[in-house]
Amino acid sequence: MNIRVLVASAFALAVLTPVAASALTISNQDKAPYTLKVSPKGGKDMTVAVKAAGHATVDCKNGATITLGSSSETCTAKTGTISIKAGKLVM
Repeated sequence: MNIRVLVASAFALAVLTPVAASALTISNQDKAPYTLKVSPKGGKDMTVAVKAAGHATVDCKNGATITLGSSSETCTAKTGTISIKAGKLVM
């Protein structure tokens, strides 16, 4: 019976892993808050507020462009984190 539990756990983990990979974390390493423009592919543009030294999560499963002032980065489902350093986006 322990083998069944092990196989079921491994299967559940394999099924859930791709879902978590589509979320992008934006990490603000500055002492100032920022508002980002998020343009998902095939979706509606939105703004995301990131507090000073805070984090925000964005769904990037279909890809998106993240813009902060004149700095922008493109994310995909495989992109895990983008940081804000000195007022610019850094991958």
